[in-house]
Amino acid sequence: MKILAIMGCRKDGNTSEIVKYFESKMKSLGEVNLEYLYLSDYPIDFCVGCHNCIFIGEDKCPHYDAVRGIENKILSSDGIILASPGYMFSVTGIMKNFLDHVAYNCHRPKYFGKKIYLISSCTKWQEKTVFGPMEAWTSAAGFKLSGKTYVDMLPLPFNDKELNMRRGKLDKAALGFWSDLKTQAELKPVMGNIIVFHVFRTLCKIAPNILRADYHYFKEIKAYDKNSKWYVPARISFFSHRFATFMEKKMEKEITKLIDIEKLNGETQVYKNKL
Repeated sequence: MKILAIMGCRKDGNTSEIVKYFESKMKSLGEVNLEYLYLSDYPIDFCVGCHNCIFIGEDKCPHYDAVRGIENKILSSDGIILASPGYMFSVTGIMKNFLDHVAYNCHRPKYFGKKIYLISSCTKWQEKTVFGPMEAWTSAAGFKLSGKTYVDMLPLPFNDKELNMRRGKLDKAALGFWSDLKTQAELKPVMGNIIVFHVFRTLCKIAPNILRADYHYFKEIKAYDKNSKWYVPARISFFSHRFATFMEKKMEKEITKLIDIEKLNGETQVYKNKL
């Protein structure tokens, strides 16, 4: 079993210690090959907000080569771990920069069937906001979130009782991830993800010359076919499909009220409104 741990942290810090313990527990359950990918070893300049990845294509990103190397590793792995300590009630800057660079996957998801686990060294007061950016990306990019675990590691010597509590928490988490990786599950998207599919494909239909990469993607996966319900074949109930279709039509009406159709039809690049 091949697992890739994408580490937005120091190599000798608390988050690394947590993931290494998590790895040792998984290896006690069966054969595991876990690769540590420290983002600090993959120098990627800050996202400049050009939006080339979203509107034109990810290969037009000025940092595409470095990002592609990481994404290829994700695609060749059975499971993924995203790990970051809590910095100012969020992920680290280096993790956020990585998520910014792969955010185009929220428009053109490709990680269907991949399972992911989120780990953080933070306190319970940071948990929600630290996991927020990682969870938002994993959900929209097509991953199945197997679980998430935070461990508070104060810079003080814990007694055995406290250490054992944290070990027990990680033991349970590792077992859960291991069990999920061994299970072949049917794709069952939640309502929110179904609606996003419908909304995005309609936005692209409205503005195909601007949303070129997305429009090409939706045409390629035959999203505009009459019977298309989602990005890939999945279990989607009749009610979910009908409700998402209703929301799609409602959104299309609302969006068309906001835009200048004449200007829109004449645009072939990213448009910036002037105030």
